[in-house]
Amino acid sequence: MSQRDGHSGHGRFWFGTGLGQFLTVELKDFPGRRVAAARLFAVTLIIALVSQTLHVPPLGALSILVCLSYDAYANAGQSLAFGLRQLYYLFITVLVSVLTLMLAGNEPWLLLSLSFVIMALALFHARLIAWPTGIALWYSIPVLYSPTTPDQNIYQALWNIPIIGVLGLGTWTLVHLSIKPQDPRRLLTDGIAEQLSAVAAIFSGRLADAGIEGQPKTGHKAAGAGQFGKLQALLGHAELLHPSMRRQHDTYLDLLQEIDGLRQMAVWLEQSLAADYRAQPMSPEKLAVYLALQEACAALRQGIAEHRDISGQVETLLDERTLLGYAQTSHPSVMTAFWRALQRIAALTGELHRDAQHRNEEPNAAADDEAMAKWRPAWLDYAFWATHADSLQFGIKFSLGAILCMLIVQGLNWPDINTAIPTCLVAAQTSLGADYRLSLLRISGAAIGGLCAYVYVLLLQSQFDTIIGFALATIPFWALAAWITAGSDRIAYLGRQLGFSFALFVLHDFGAVTDLYLPRDRVIGILLGLVVMGILDYALWPRRSSVLARHHCIAALRTLAKFGVRLPDPSHLLSYTLPLRLAAEKELAAAQGLLAHAVLEPDARVPAKAHERTALRAIIRDADHLSALLQVRKRYRLLSGQRFGQFPAELQQHSRAFDTALSLALEQTAEILQGSRRDSAKRVAEFQAQLKQSYIEHHRIDSLPADWALEWELRFILDEQITTLIENMQQSALIAGQNSWDSGDQT
Repeated sequence: MSQRDGHSGHGRFWFGTGLGQFLTVELKDFPGRRVAAARLFAVTLIIALVSQTLHVPPLGALSILVCLSYDAYANAGQSLAFGLRQLYYLFITVLVSVLTLMLAGNEPWLLLSLSFVIMALALFHARLIAWPTGIALWYSIPVLYSPTTPDQNIYQALWNIPIIGVLGLGTWTLVHLSIKPQDPRRLLTDGIAEQLSAVAAIFSGRLADAGIEGQPKTGHKAAGAGQFGKLQALLGHAELLHPSMRRQHDTYLDLLQEIDGLRQMAVWLEQSLAADYRAQPMSPEKLAVYLALQEACAALRQGIAEHRDISGQVETLLDERTLLGYAQTSHPSVMTAFWRALQRIAALTGELHRDAQHRNEEPNAAADDEAMAKWRPAWLDYAFWATHADSLQFGIKFSLGAILCMLIVQGLNWPDINTAIPTCLVAAQTSLGADYRLSLLRISGAAIGGLCAYVYVLLLQSQFDTIIGFALATIPFWALAAWITAGSDRIAYLGRQLGFSFALFVLHDFGAVTDLYLPRDRVIGILLGLVVMGILDYALWPRRSSVLARHHCIAALRTLAKFGVRLPDPSHLLSYTLPLRLAAEKELAAAQGLLAHAVLEPDARVPAKAHERTALRAIIRDADHLSALLQVRKRYRLLSGQRFGQFPAELQQHSRAFDTALSLALEQTAEILQGSRRDSAKRVAEFQAQLKQSYIEHHRIDSLPADWALEWELRFILDEQITTLIENMQQSALIAGQNSWDSGDQT
C-alpha cells in the first residue's frame, strides 16, 4: 500500500509524505502568505509590547493565542464581521461566567454541574454553526482555573476576560483593516471576471482550432473546489462594507450562478470534444456564432472588471439573426445554451448598474403571518435534538474532559498544569483522526515554543534591559510563529501553539523571566489534557473518520438524487438547484477532510479499512464530477432551445424514465454505502440507451449535417458520462460497504 494511504509511518502523520517534504510544501513562500504573516506578526508584537508596557503579561499570552487562532487571510468585510461576532460572544461569556460564579461559586458540586452544562451547550452551538469554540474556552479561564477562589474569579470574569478579548480581537481586527485590507467587492469582481476570462479562453481555443488568426489558444485555469461557495461568501462580506449591495442580493446571486453555470458548460464542452473533431473546419454559420460568443464574453469580462454597463453592447453582439442562421428550433443545441446564458448574464449586469430595487422589497403580509405562525423555536422539539445528536454528544464528551482535567489539577494541587483544561476544549474536533492530528500539532508546537523560550532566556534576555531590547530580542520568535500560522490548516495550529507557548513563558511576568519550570509544566498540562481526551474520545461515542466520511457521502448522494427533477424554466435554478448544489459541495468537502485524518486512527492499517478509504475517495471524486455534469445537463435542457412538450409522448416517457432511473440509482448507491443493500442497479444504462434510440428515430439524426449530428452526439456523450459515473460509484460503494462490514463498522 502506498504512503498516501497511511501504511508508511511518516506518511500517516504527514499526509502521505516524509517530514522534510511536508515542511517544504507547508513553509513555502508566496505573496499572499507574506501579507498574512505580516498581519499576524504585527498583532503578536503589538500585544506583547502592550502587555509589557501596561503590566498585564499573563493576559497578553492568552490574547496572542486568541489572535493566532483566526483567519489571517480574511478580507476587510470578513475581518469586521468576525471581530464583531466574537466580541458579542465575549460579552455573553462574561455575563454567563459572572452569573455562574455568583450563584454557584461557593458550592463546588453545583459549580461543576452548571459548568458542565454550560460548556456542553457552548460546544454544541459551536459545532452546529461550524464556529470556533470561543465561548467554552473563555468560560473555562475564570471559572475552572481556580475554582477555590470564586471572588477572585468574578474579578477575572469582569475584567480579565474583556481585556483578553479587546486586546486580542481588537488588535486583530484593526491590523487586518490596516495592513493591505482587501475590499471584498473588489475580490468578488475579480472572481467574476476570472470566470468569464476562462470561458472566453475556451471560445478562443475553439476559434484557433478552426484556423482563425489572432485567437490565442491558451489553457484555462481550472476552478478550485468550492469556488462558487467562496464567491457567495465574498458577496456576504461585501454587503457588510457596502450596504447598498444588499438591495441587489438576489441579482448578484443570480449573476454568480449564471456565470458559474456558463463556465461549467464551457469546461464540459472543452473536455468532451475529440481531437479529430477540433481539427475540422467550422461552417460559416457556426463560426459566426462562436465569434459572437467569444466577443460577448470578452466584453462582459471587461465591463465587469471596469464597472461599466455593457449590456447594450452585448445585446448588439448577440444578434438573434446570427444564432438563427445556425440553430434549428426543432433541435436543442449547446451553442444556443451558451447564447442564452450570455444574454441572461448581460441582462443581470445591466440590472445591477441600473440599481434595480430588490425583487422582494415589497412587504408580504402572507409571509409575515406564516413567520408569526412558526414562532416556536426548533430546539424545543425532540426532532431537533435527535437530528443533531452527534453535535450534542460532541459537546458532552469534551465538556466532561475539561471537568475531569480540572479535578485532576485540583487534586494534585499543581495549578501550573491547568493548560490541560483548555487543551480538552481546543482539541475538540469532528473525529478521532482529527483529534489525534490536532493533538500531535499541539504537543509539537508547545515543545518547540518551550525550546524557543529557553533560547531567548539563555542567549538573548541578558543582552537587553529595555522595552526596545525586549522587542528586538523577541521579533524572530514572533515572526516564526506568524509564518507557520499563516500556512495551511495542516500546519497552522503548530504555529499557534508555538506562539502561545513562547508568549506564556516570556510574558508570564513583568521584566526578566526567571521561572524556567513554566514550559515544562505547560507541556505536562497539555499531555494530561490529551491523555484524558484520548481516553474519553475513544471510549465514549467514538467518531471514526471513515464512518463519518461515509455518512457525508450518503448525504451527498441523496442530495444529488434530487437533481433529476425537471424544472419548468430557468428562473427555478436559483430557488431549487442552488441549495442542492451547495449542500452537496459541503458534504463532499467534509468527507474529503475526514478521510485525510482517517489514517491516524488505531485500526487504520487494517487492509479492509485501507480499501474502504480508497473506495470512498473514488466516490467523492466521482460525485464531485457528477454534480457538475448534472448541473450542465439541467442548464442544457433549460437553455438549449429544447421544447420538451412538443416531443412525442413516447420520447417524453423515455426521458422521464431516464430521470427517474438516475435518481433511483443514486439513492441505491447511498443505500449500498449505508449497508442496507448489497447489489447494484443495472438499469440506468438501459434507460439511457432507450432514450438515445428514441431521439435518433424521432429527429432522424443519422441524416443530419455533420455539425448537427455532433450537437446530438454531445448530448448523448453527456448522458453516457453521467451513466458511467453512477455505475463507477455503485461499484466503489459495494467495495466500501463490503469492507465496512468486514471490519465491523456499522452505519
